[in-house]
Amino acid sequence: MIVCYKHFEKGLIRLYVTYSLIFFVSGLLLSCQSAEDTGITIRWDNKRAVGIAIPKSFTPAIPTDSLEQLLSVRLADQNVAILGNYKRIDDNIVFEPLIPFTRGLRYVLWLKNKRLSEITIPGLATGDKPALLAIYPSGDSLPDNLLKIYLHFSRPMREGQSQKYVALVKNRTDTLPGVFLDLQPELWNADRTVLTLWLDPGRIKRDLQPNKRLGVPLQAGSRYQLIVLADWPDQQGATLAKTTTKPFSTVQRDSLSPMPARWQIHQPQAGSVQPLDVAFGEALDYSLLTETLHVMNEAGETVSGKWHLADREKRALFIPGEAWKAGLYRLRIESRLEDLAGNNLSRPFDRNLTRKDRPVTAQPFTEVPFSMR
Repeated sequence: MIVCYKHFEKGLIRLYVTYSLIFFVSGLLLSCQSAEDTGITIRWDNKRAVGIAIPKSFTPAIPTDSLEQLLSVRLADQNVAILGNYKRIDDNIVFEPLIPFTRGLRYVLWLKNKRLSEITIPGLATGDKPALLAIYPSGDSLPDNLLKIYLHFSRPMREGQSQKYVALVKNRTDTLPGVFLDLQPELWNADRTVLTLWLDPGRIKRDLQPNKRLGVPLQAGSRYQLIVLADWPDQQGATLAKTTTKPFSTVQRDSLSPMPARWQIHQPQAGSVQPLDVAFGEALDYSLLTETLHVMNEAGETVSGKWHLADREKRALFIPGEAWKAGLYRLRIESRLEDLAGNNLSRPFDRNLTRKDRPVTAQPFTEVPFSMR
């Protein structure tokens, strides 16, 4: 009996070990499944990996209201779940991260504490790099109280990087520290393709403590180079194709508001689709120009069309959506329009509050009439 029991006990042990190995190997096979094996697909939008679609057949019947509790997506070798939203679309469970997946990185799909699948986001093709399309102001002679610089990229860039990859050099020798405001978050447009860099207003406005302590960011009569380094990555990890340098010189400060009454308006003939040409006599703020100019017809309706900037932001051309009709028109300019020094139509940026000879207006817009014949 004792011998038989021992044999029986050994049989149980062998059986237990065998089944344990089966479950262990099965777990390994499950944990090592790739996206290709499981049918998980990557959802793309403008070359960005904005989500993954998990086939319904790959996961157990999970109630919709339990998706976020049971499923998680993590970077490989990390235990923190990526923030995002889960939803059902057709026969798939779709996960959309708050920030698109990064190309070249591996992610793991988990069901509770079980590793289900691994997904690798393909890297970009060699040579597929973002570009810095333009720097505004585009002129090479700027006031020494310049307030803003705009960087326009070809595709969404990685945020929070400007202090690392943008530099201002004076007279080709001195890199100037603390010139730009270190804003977090940075001032990007919705597409993350245009970044606004503010030169420190506290140093530009006279008699403020930063101005007294550090002086103005730029000095009249000097030459500068704005340098944007090629190492700046976009949201997919690809870096800029090249380093860009914009040279410019500074002239005396601009302390006067723009004066629309002095603008020159060259109107085309009625019946044509030629552009309305507006010359400002000075360079104005690139971003605000595209938002604050409106053409109104005699009935007070906005004329459809599109503005194009020219002559280094000293002119704007309005191309109508349809042929001009004869009659009276008005160019409506919102008072928030600024020049390069931040002076808007209502008040100068750096105004002396004790002076009463410079009126401050509160009207929301100014209008300049013209006619079409």
